[in-house]
Amino acid sequence: MKILIYGAGVIGSIYATKLYEAGCDVTLLARDKRYEDLKQNGIIIKNILTDKQSIMHVPLTRQLTTTDFYDLIIVTVRLDQIDSVIPVLKANIACPLVMFMFNNPVSINQLANELSTKQLILGFPGVGGTIQDNRIDYIQIKQQKTTIGELNGKTSAPVKEIKAFMEKAGFEVEVINHMEDWLKIHAVFIACVSAAIAKENGDSVQLGKTKNSVRLMVKSIGEGFTACKRLGIAIVPANLKIIFMVMPQWFSILYWQKAMRGKIGTLSIASHANKAKEEMQLLAEKVLTIVHSSSYPTPTLDGLLSSFINLKNATTVLPIS
Repeated sequence: MKILIYGAGVIGSIYATKLYEAGCDVTLLARDKRYEDLKQNGIIIKNILTDKQSIMHVPLTRQLTTTDFYDLIIVTVRLDQIDSVIPVLKANIACPLVMFMFNNPVSINQLANELSTKQLILGFPGVGGTIQDNRIDYIQIKQQKTTIGELNGKTSAPVKEIKAFMEKAGFEVEVINHMEDWLKIHAVFIACVSAAIAKENGDSVQLGKTKNSVRLMVKSIGEGFTACKRLGIAIVPANLKIIFMVMPQWFSILYWQKAMRGKIGTLSIASHANKAKEEMQLLAEKVLTIVHSSSYPTPTLDGLLSSFINLKNATTVLPIS
C-alpha cells in the first residue's frame, strides 16, 4: 500500500517514521521550514520511556497534486487547519481512500459530503509528544491505542490492512464500530483537560498539585459524559467511562492528580494543548454544541469551557507544518 501522511507535525512525523522503518511505502507531506529541516536532517524521534532514538530520511513532498496517486492518505493536521486541506483532497482524482487522524467530533457528515468520491476512515493516534530542537520526544500512550473505524461501522479490507501495517510498525491498534461516538467522548475529555491546564497557565504539573482544579476538571467531564449518554452517544473507550462515570469522584481526582504530574500530563497532553490552543478552543466550542443539545444541565463544564474559549483573542493560528 502506497501511503501519504498529510501533515508533518508531531503525530504525522511519528507515524511516518515508524511506518517507514517497518518497510512501508510512505511519503510525508511537509511545508516551508519544516520541509527544509526534514530534508536536511531527517525525522528525529525519541521514545522517552525506552530512550530509543530513530533518525529516518522518509521520502518527502511539498504538495498533493490533482493526479498524485496514493492508495491511502492519512491526514494528521489539526482541527483548525482542516478547512485548508479539504479542497486539496477534493481536487485530487487519483486517491481513493482517506483516513483522518485528528480531533473532529461534529463535522463527519460534512467531510463525507465534501469527499463523496472517496472512502473515508476515522482514526485517532495512540501517541503524544513535543518537538524539542528539531527532535520529537514522544510516548506511546498505554491507555490509548491507535483507534480506527469506518463511518458505517463495518470493518472493510482496507481497515484490516491498515491495522496490520500499523501493528507491524509497533503500534497497538483497536478497530471499533462506533468511531463517531468515540471522537465525541474524547473531545469532551480533552477539551476539559486542556481548559483545566490553561487555567493553571499551561502547567500540567501545577494542575496536578491543585486539587480543586482537578476536581473541577473531573466534574466537568462527568457532566459532559452524562449529557452525551442522554443523547444516545456510547461512552467509549471503556477506561474513560469507568474512571469518570463508575469510580467515585475522589478516586478520579487522585488518579488525574498523579497523571497530570507524570509523562501523560506533561508530554502527551499539555504539550499539544499548549501548542495547539486555538484547536483546543475550537474543540471546546464544538463540545458545548454537543452537550447543549441534551436537556441534561452541565453548569461546571459550561463555566470551565466558556472561560477557556474567552482566552481566544490571545491566541494565534499556526500554519500547517
